Amino acid sequence: MPGFADEDELYRYIGGIFETALADPELEPKLRGTGLVLRQQCTDPEAALVIDLPGGAVWKGADAAAPAPDATMTMSTETANAYWQGTVNLTFAMAKGKVKVDGTVTKLLQLAPLAKKLFPVYVDRLRADGREDLLISA
Repeated sequence: MPGFADEDELYRYIGGIFETALADPELEPKLRGTGLVLRQQCTDPEAALVIDLPGGAVWKGADAAAPAPDATMTMSTETANAYWQGTVNLTFAMAKGKVKVDGTVTKLLQLAPLAKKLFPVYVDRLRADGREDLLISA
């Protein structure tokens, strides 16, 4: 199962779905309402995003202007790609050590049901860009 090549791809695809969701009149107030600043930390290769839901912004992980996160989810880019396609159960992945969560877990849990609404947006974006190499057959 493939992952992202670099932080630019992580930003384009995962950061992009949050930018799209934060522009959606139905999702935007719900996402901001979580109060969560999430760091998506990936390995293989090393890459990160900071998703500032109350501020309505997405930052590359190395950006010094990014706010401090409330929670950090650490996983491989391969697992991140699969998660955002809806093929990874977060609870099981955490139990198996594929996903590590640090920080305010309660805020992160508020995001989980909203994240499911982003799965089709993510898959559509991969398809639109011709990234069949990242698509997982269900």
